[in-house]
Amino acid sequence: MNMTMDQAQNALDLRDAVLELFEDAKYKKVFEEGYFKAEAMRLPLALVDNEMQDEVEQRIIQEKIRAIGHLHVYMNSAISLGNQVQASLEAEEREKVNANKQFEVDEITGETYEVEGE
Repeated sequence: MNMTMDQAQNALDLRDAVLELFEDAKYKKVFEEGYFKAEAMRLPLALVDNEMQDEVEQRIIQEKIRAIGHLHVYMNSAISLGNQVQASLEAEEREKVNANKQFEVDEITGETYEVEGE
């Protein structure tokens, strides 16, 4: 993954903020119960409401439905990117640790073992 350390830290911070939001009772009430459930159920019904058949109203309702999906995808993408960054940073750290280790092969048994650095 190609990004600066600042970009990586921003991705981790955003992921952590989103995960923290998911645990907040107010977030759950406003977004999970309100926006992602109640509003997501109301809008498709509004699409077929006889009083909402005007072309402009239909387009507005469709955009609101898309907006729900966009917000959901944005937050899940922030979590996914943060997880990828963390995994990448951990892999880089493991590579650095392993690069500093010295190994030798026992000529008789063929076993590889770590030797103390000099």
